[in-house]
Amino acid sequence: MKRTVLITLVSILTTVQATAQSVANGYYRIQNNASSRYITIRDDQVGEIDYSSTNVDLSNIVTWRGYDYVKSNPGSIIYVEQHGTEYDLKTQGTSIYQITGNRRYLGLRPKDGGTYFMYISYNGTEYRLYDSTTDDDEGYVTYKKTGDGYQYWKFVPIDTENNYIGLQPTVQVGDSYYGTLYASYPFKVVSEGVKVYVVDGVKEGVFQMQEITDEVKPAATPLLFMCSSNDPANNKIMPVTDATTPADNNQMGGTYFARTSGHKVNVRYDESTMRVLGKNDAGELVFKKATKADLVSSHYIPANTCWLNMPSGLSGEFKYVSREDYTGIRNINADKKADDTIYTLTGTRANGKNLRPGIYIQNGKKKVIK
Repeated sequence: MKRTVLITLVSILTTVQATAQSVANGYYRIQNNASSRYITIRDDQVGEIDYSSTNVDLSNIVTWRGYDYVKSNPGSIIYVEQHGTEYDLKTQGTSIYQITGNRRYLGLRPKDGGTYFMYISYNGTEYRLYDSTTDDDEGYVTYKKTGDGYQYWKFVPIDTENNYIGLQPTVQVGDSYYGTLYASYPFKVVSEGVKVYVVDGVKEGVFQMQEITDEVKPAATPLLFMCSSNDPANNKIMPVTDATTPADNNQMGGTYFARTSGHKVNVRYDESTMRVLGKNDAGELVFKKATKADLVSSHYIPANTCWLNMPSGLSGEFKYVSREDYTGIRNINADKKADDTIYTLTGTRANGKNLRPGIYIQNGKKKVIK
């Protein structure tokens, strides 16, 4: 009888241990138990890796203290994928496996309180990942021991309540808020009042948008969103694993990264070919020339945002118009001989002696009457 009880107890403990060691495939934020900082990925470059001397470049991985730093940061949303007894962490179009030169997955070992060691094994040696002990809000991950408890990590599942991802607008027009998003995961909209678009048409002075009405919005696609709040808590989305196809004829580009030191993975703004989202003096939604305040380090497109690819031969800024108005606008070739005729945005000849306030086209260029 005692032997039977002992065998049963061992079986239960073995099952519990196996369950504790498993982190189910899914989306998480990974938080250090000692520093309370969250992991984010800031570039996808393979650094110097010399396992013989245990020299591993982990500068791709940055940690941030405080939920406000990550609640709208796509770089903090990590898909955990099991490979045998090890795991890959996927985000920002890359993964731990890729940034280690396609050599290593991570091991996870459960500890007390639902925390884990994360480690890389090489030649029988285990190299644990630690957060830095700095008091700053920004930290870094290292394989060298930093302090007691800094090797413990929590895998917090993404949800729609306490560990959500929300959209952070950058432009307010009237009662609506707008922004752009470039994320590596497909997602569903959770909050009411959020709509997602691509820009599928650009002409002299104007652009049009096409709403994505599919329930699942595509991954790795430059998107423009509209919402009714400036607070990400009211603009929630939920990452999913559904397969998606990028929208056709999208006139925007996007970037995951804006790193300006170290690996220097970024997109430099080019005024001759690019415009960024903003509003004009009339308070209308436009793609405009970027100012230093719109850019990272005065020159680079911010991470996880988008820009408008300006068609050849066009210049200036581009105002949002409805699809109906866009269809009615004639493309006026600025290279034709100027005749000073003034047109409305719908292509109708206007009376140049009696113009009401608004935007017109003259000699292929925008003319604003205030």
